[in-house]
Amino acid sequence: MFNVLIVDDEQIEREGIKNLIAQYKFPFNVLEAENGLVAEGILNRKSIDILITDVKMPMMNGLELSKIAKKTQENLKIVICSGYDEFEYAKSAIKLGVVNYLLKPLAVDEFLEAMEDITQFSPCKDNPEHETQESKVIKQVKEIVKDNFQRDLSLSDVAKEVYLSPGYLSILFKKETGVNFSKYLTDYRLRKANYMLIHSNMKINDIAVFVGIENTSYFCRLFKAKYNVSPLQYRENGIAYDQSDKEKVQ
Repeated sequence: MFNVLIVDDEQIEREGIKNLIAQYKFPFNVLEAENGLVAEGILNRKSIDILITDVKMPMMNGLELSKIAKKTQENLKIVICSGYDEFEYAKSAIKLGVVNYLLKPLAVDEFLEAMEDITQFSPCKDNPEHETQESKVIKQVKEIVKDNFQRDLSLSDVAKEVYLSPGYLSILFKKETGVNFSKYLTDYRLRKANYMLIHSNMKINDIAVFVGIENTSYFCRLFKAKYNVSPLQYRENGIAYDQSDKEKVQ
């Protein structure tokens, strides 16, 4: 068994990693900490084989923790998980002897490869029904979005509906769809708004509210970022759908 310490100030992120470890049956004894200071205490009391840590955390960030951890336990293997796609973080991590640097949201294959490299243990992938079951869950999530896009809808809300932890659902959804849940929801709302701008006489601020975005200015910024024109320009110029957005949104 390997002693693994997962450090992240977001519980849903820790749960997501723990679910992956359990799902693929790595021989890990998992400990967790919500920040670097708590993790430092664990490292001083217990032998740890693998440290998986976020970068941005209160009180002590992941790079500071990694530096301390290496002094505490020289043979420790460190994996950084971060939403910050910046070369400076990667350079600092390499100098500290970090064995891998993974970007959030975690890609399942990259995480499995990192764990396999460290442990030389092949993850269990022998369940032929697993992929089908994953796809069923994602279909459920898409149906929930379709039926509830007009209200305030969070990943945590949807995770409760499909009986998964938010962290694990986040990883699974990105793996299956290629985008995170928040972007999928926003894009769905914008496609719906796209249709209504062309096929209705509703005011733009009313359309924004109808699709679940109550701040009209924010709605306009999102719309322009996706379609390269404002909602008003889109309507006035009679711009047709992008090919990628021809799918029916009901």
